[in-house]
Amino acid sequence: MYIIQNDKLNEEVEAANIGLITTLYNDYNTAFIKNDFPRIASHFEAPVNFATNGIIAETEEDVVERYKVMKATIQEGYAYSVTGDVTIKRQSDNSYLLCADFTRFNKQKEVLFEGRAEYQWINVPDKGWKMNYLKGIDRGSNIVCALDGQSPS
Repeated sequence: MYIIQNDKLNEEVEAANIGLITTLYNDYNTAFIKNDFPRIASHFEAPVNFATNGIIAETEEDVVERYKVMKATIQEGYAYSVTGDVTIKRQSDNSYLLCADFTRFNKQKEVLFEGRAEYQWINVPDKGWKMNYLKGIDRGSNIVCALDGQSPS
């Protein structure tokens, strides 16, 4: 038995996965700005590790509640976010890490906060790409976009 690896096909699959994850991430951001908590939660597969706070959301309802708390305690005057640099790196055949810079603004378009976040995306059978891990980190951290300081592949 011979296994032939088709690099062109692998590149096309990876590009398609990254394109889909980018689209889903953009929809997640839109839902975040609009406080559409069920839509936010639809982008996750529980259990979800909110690594910044050491919290595990065991259900989709827990994800909704976590985001309600997060938005209730966000910077005063928050109106919207703008995503900056986004890097998506394959971690395995079934997972990607998305690292994104973001800036939060008030209605006067003044900067309230600049940050960076990591999101682990996994391919869930019959559901597609979902997040199951996120962590807020300092802007400028993890430029190579590798989970837990692992060297990039």
